[in-house]
Amino acid sequence: MHKSNKPQETPARRDVTCAARAYYTAVSSDVRLFHFLINSVLAGDYVVFTAQRALDGAALAPEMTPENLTQTKPGANTKFLRMHRQAFLQMFVGRFVDTFQKYLVDVIREVLRRKPEILRSRKEVLTVEKLLRFKTIDELVQTIVERKVTGLSYEGFERLREWCVEKGIPLVVTPDDLPIVIELIACRNIIAHNRGIVDERYLEAVHKTECTIGGARNLSVDDIESAIRVLSKVVENLDVAATVKFGLATQPITDPLIIDT
Repeated sequence: MHKSNKPQETPARRDVTCAARAYYTAVSSDVRLFHFLINSVLAGDYVVFTAQRALDGAALAPEMTPENLTQTKPGANTKFLRMHRQAFLQMFVGRFVDTFQKYLVDVIREVLRRKPEILRSRKEVLTVEKLLRFKTIDELVQTIVERKVTGLSYEGFERLREWCVEKGIPLVVTPDDLPIVIELIACRNIIAHNRGIVDERYLEAVHKTECTIGGARNLSVDDIESAIRVLSKVVENLDVAATVKFGLATQPITDPLIIDT
């Protein structure tokens, strides 16, 4: 069998931390699911429409694509999705923000395990009784790290960012992106705890908004795109900087959707 001398193309790759790899994998999976559900709705309605035209003996216009059908004669699936679009969009915005916050906790954990001395503090006091519970110094360090990471996961993004700056962890967000990140997290919180209805905590976090207490924070596809773009930018910048500064271990990823994020 003849072998071609044409060189094989090497897939694009990016080296990231374990935390970032888990983040990008989750985002990629959710984006694919989002498009799968949309395409399934369009295809379902198009099949019904073309079948009805065939049974009626009518010709199908060449320009009548699944996308055009949603604008001219939306089917039952499209109407149902439009009716429940807020719930649909809320699920994905919530997932993207949850994945982002999980990344922050995971990468901070990687940094602290690499450099546990970051946690040195005069406020951290352990009694002899507590110290004797640990068999090794490593076990003690890991417990302290996990306790700190758990505590950080419950603090707001601004406090978390301040703590990272204090400890030299390069969680840097541009002035343009910071309000978007804060609003996305606030939005996720009212989705999770208040069915998407604006409350006082939302207004305390988001200073520039037309939303009012008791009103709905209506979402659009632009919010999905903004969440992916801005949150992924923060992840990429932090991951690269933390890897260089702290020598974190990395793994390659080759998923085109992830590479292009």
